[in-house]
Amino acid sequence: MFSALCPVYHGLAVSQRAVLIVNPVAGGLRSLEGVREAARWLEGQGWQVDWQATEGPGHAIVLARRAAAAGLAVAVACGGDGTIGEVADGLAHSETALAVIPGGTADVWAREVRIPRDPLKAARLVVEGERRRMDLGLAQGSGLPPEGRHFLLMAGVGLDALVVRRVQHDVKRRLGAAAYILHGAREVLGYRGTGVEVSMDGHRRSLRLGWMVVGNTRSYGGLVCVTHRARADDGLLDVLIFSGHGLLKVVMYGLAILLRRPAWAPGARYERAAAVEVTGATVPVQADGEYIGETPMSFRVVPGALRVVLPAGLRTPLFPRR
Repeated sequence: MFSALCPVYHGLAVSQRAVLIVNPVAGGLRSLEGVREAARWLEGQGWQVDWQATEGPGHAIVLARRAAAAGLAVAVACGGDGTIGEVADGLAHSETALAVIPGGTADVWAREVRIPRDPLKAARLVVEGERRRMDLGLAQGSGLPPEGRHFLLMAGVGLDALVVRRVQHDVKRRLGAAAYILHGAREVLGYRGTGVEVSMDGHRRSLRLGWMVVGNTRSYGGLVCVTHRARADDGLLDVLIFSGHGLLKVVMYGLAILLRRPAWAPGARYERAAAVEVTGATVPVQADGEYIGETPMSFRVVPGALRVVLPAGLRTPLFPRR
């Protein structure tokens, strides 16, 4: 029923070909049977469906690039935000659209654009939804590929990336969001921040960085809107910086986030920029919930780099209707 994805596609119209890029260990998928049912439904609608399982970190990027090079209509990321982010990276600058069957810990992207968790309902958007162009963020620095790493949602520099780096994948699968809470509580107690240089569109300042979010979208962890003014198609990144150090500062950050007023926290700064660079010290960095390396690192927006499948008629501040 499901054919293997080959490096070259022969003899079939790519306009109705899709590949399911499946993370088989994604905790939120529970069972792959729902994904198989979704694939059967797509085939019933006249689509040729190929099935590929990821084999480890970074593999979804390779599979998505292969699908984009073949000109397939859609790549369906089946997994959590890490898997979705990798597929988005692989599809950047192509005409192949990203669709999603949610199956992760937080499913931030799916919640933000109202993609159903039910695999069959999510798959129906491939046929019934609409395509929109959106921006991607691009991180570049030592330890990353020369072309950099695109991110769909946001990058985090400092405290949250430290927690992401410490949470092992097997613990994450067993405990879900609780793994981040437990590790985060431990890190907060001793976190003091780091002196860095931050440049935004060429304007440089020195500060003691506690945490910085470089947002392409709004929701953080599916719980709060940290970069609450972000739009996905405006050619800018939204940057929230928490400066300062010590337990009291971190507690104030947390309270401001819980009250949904993160920019009101003492030492917080909210700005918008097309390019951001962090230098002067070694600080951990995560993108779309996956640890990607350490500073020095730069971030820039790539306007209109990705086609995405959205619910038809979606109304959200992230994608203002034209």
